[in-house]
Amino acid sequence: MLKRVAVVGAGISGLTAGYALQKIGLEVDIFERSQSVTEFGAGITLSRNATSLLKELGLMELLSKKGYFPMASYIRDYKNANVISAMKFDESFITLDRRDLVEQLAQSFEEIGGKIHYGTEVQSINPSSGAIQISDENINTYELVLLSDGIKSSFRKEHFDNQEPQFTNYVAWRGMTTSDLLPQFEGSEKVNVYHGPGGHCVHYPTGREGLINFVAIEHNRSWAEESWKVEGNKSDFLKCFQGWNEELLLMLNSTEKLYKWGIFDRPLPSTLHQGKCVLLGDAAHPMVPFLGQGGCLAIEDAYCLMVLLGEIEDLDKALSAYDQLRNKRAKWMQKRSKLQGLFNHISNPLLASARNLVTKATMKISVENIHSYNPRKELSSILK
Repeated sequence: MLKRVAVVGAGISGLTAGYALQKIGLEVDIFERSQSVTEFGAGITLSRNATSLLKELGLMELLSKKGYFPMASYIRDYKNANVISAMKFDESFITLDRRDLVEQLAQSFEEIGGKIHYGTEVQSINPSSGAIQISDENINTYELVLLSDGIKSSFRKEHFDNQEPQFTNYVAWRGMTTSDLLPQFEGSEKVNVYHGPGGHCVHYPTGREGLINFVAIEHNRSWAEESWKVEGNKSDFLKCFQGWNEELLLMLNSTEKLYKWGIFDRPLPSTLHQGKCVLLGDAAHPMVPFLGQGGCLAIEDAYCLMVLLGEIEDLDKALSAYDQLRNKRAKWMQKRSKLQGLFNHISNPLLASARNLVTKATMKISVENIHSYNPRKELSSILK
């Protein structure tokens, strides 16, 4: 009988899964090699496919107090900032500072009896026995081990496949500024996306002290940095986005610190579970961030695993059902996110005009198709 669960990594997927499984009566230990869950300040968006699950888990009310409800999204031209298309949101769509999300998940998990072991690096895992080695003298055994240790997951490489993360030819420039520096466009305090030749930009409030998160993506075939995140140079950034809207660039240039990311992805393995080990979040299905769905799928993973483990006594059958359900969903979202990047970055003026017409005609349908995903329907069919 399943009683004890180990989680490797205290990110969104690990903390949400830990909380969900602890809540249904399991004993969960989360092992995090960092000394805390505090992350670099960056924003995150959560749409209805995730927030409806967080609400069911009893987490949404707390997160609502920390986040921001933008209530609308605008897609604009990169140069004149004219609106190409727009749509309204309800309070099922929230933007947050990622630090607030992770810290609240950790606090909620610990409040219901879960344990986070900070500064603790897992050295090895035995998928057959569920034994994890923390040090030369410390080995613990669990009935289930969740691998939520991100896109670089070494345990995935060791136990699932030998596929390495691949550079996608996209580089992200990311920073924070303040709401008083927003461009003076109607709706600039909402979610705003700018489509341009070879790049795009998005900015939105985070709900933390008037902070605005922005990400500007450029197409770039080289990434020579050893780290995936480095502090960026503002003059290099402005050269990349030369000719873009002046008010937008003034806001982006106002950030105190500008960070630069190489965007990587990693194909899904053939299976998401081996023995007593299961992959979640970016360890399972990292994707380019052009639909804002990475965190949402991590939350979906956690919720689906909770339901399946709560309803199916046979662990192997429960994990096989999880694999079937999540592999299919993640493959589609990975592919859809890649297509969105190509769509956003069209450079040919004639094709860009056609792209804008398509955006105007299909934005609401496309967004609703993504945000309306409900894993409960698929779970119901599996559990019949």
